[in-house]
Amino acid sequence: MQGADINYRVHVTPDRAFVKVFEKASYLNCEPLRLFFEDQQKKGQKRYVIDFEDCSSMDSTFLGILVSVALQIRKSQNGGNIALLNLRGRNLETVCNLGIHQIADISSDEVKDTVQLENLNGSHTNSDTIYKAHKALMSLNEKNLKVFSDVVGYLEQKKEE
Repeated sequence: MQGADINYRVHVTPDRAFVKVFEKASYLNCEPLRLFFEDQQKKGQKRYVIDFEDCSSMDSTFLGILVSVALQIRKSQNGGNIALLNLRGRNLETVCNLGIHQIADISSDEVKDTVQLENLNGSHTNSDTIYKAHKALMSLNEKNLKVFSDVVGYLEQKKEE
């Protein structure tokens, strides 16, 4: 996907799906990536490598999508993993603060030879994606439960309306 704020580039092999994140990864642009992960999981993919070398920032919706993928891999118990590469500074701090480092591998390897992930039919992240992403983050630990309960509560209230 390429937009004003971000590029996601992907490369899929029979063994792994690679994603390189550019600029800001946020609720505004992560729907194509969520759909990519969903499609790959349906195809049986269970190994993912996400490269953050050129990622300037990421928000909780984006991270919740990664957590959802990691938790689904763990639940399937068929092996597999999600590796987060080249996390530095605030991005690394955020991943560790949220406990994501406990369910994903952190590495310094570099990903090359990727292709652009297209915006699928102009899709935009919807409130259900944001809701599920934050629920996934809340399931990681007690601290996240407290941090994201207001967001989830707000989205649940909006669903009922």
